Amino acid sequence: MKLTYIWHDCFWLQSDSANVVFDFWKDPTSPSPSEIPAFLKEADKDKPLYVFVSHHHKDHYSKRIFEWHSLFSDIRYIISDDTARHARHILNPGSLYSGPKPSPSAVTVLKPGESFSDRLITIHAFASTDIGNSYAVSLDGMTYFHAGDLNAWIWKDSSTPEEVEESLSDFGKILDSILMKYQSFDFVMFPVDSRIGRDYFTGAKLFVRVFDVRHFFPMHFELGEDAHQIRKFHLDAAKTELYMNPHDGEYICLQMPYSSFSRG
Repeated sequence: MKLTYIWHDCFWLQSDSANVVFDFWKDPTSPSPSEIPAFLKEADKDKPLYVFVSHHHKDHYSKRIFEWHSLFSDIRYIISDDTARHARHILNPGSLYSGPKPSPSAVTVLKPGESFSDRLITIHAFASTDIGNSYAVSLDGMTYFHAGDLNAWIWKDSSTPEEVEESLSDFGKILDSILMKYQSFDFVMFPVDSRIGRDYFTGAKLFVRVFDVRHFFPMHFELGEDAHQIRKFHLDAAKTELYMNPHDGEYICLQMPYSSFSRG
């Protein structure tokens, strides 16, 4: 398998039996936003494509994903309920929207606690501490977790102790719900975002102590106002010594578009 970092929260997974895209926002290497992303141009079109959307915020979702159905004969969109509401004009075959529309049979809408499986893949949707879903995915004997915006968003520099405690409690309850089904993951994609200030790494640190994580990939660090700030966010996310479990796992910081990790 090969896991490729595209941008912010978007990862491109190529496994033996399928292609998977998580939370596509944009391809920063494309000269035009309207151009098909380079990774899709190179994809094996004989394999099915699964397209995940954790929620409809603009840094996790682009309506351009619904153009991709013309490239793959076997494509399935796994989207959150809030995304389905946001894109109802695209998903409704009878709407007046004239842009690309996927077949209704190719769209699966999941709420937290719901699941989907077919001959290749098993998906469980879990809650988020923001909106939408986080996803656990089993494919080709491997387990993957994409957090979406699930994190301990504690904002310690501006929140009261009570607000911090409430945020940690909400985060812990979701981890407990995941733990009822999964105790370990082969690959985890999880926010490590220093915009939130002091102890920004708390969510990641807690996650890798609750679950046995074999490979951990930080994400959600591209929202700076300029190149200097983005570079700082990258460096902060790469300080794995602040959140890593010293007894387990490998921590891999993919931060350049199209940098990748392969397992053989």
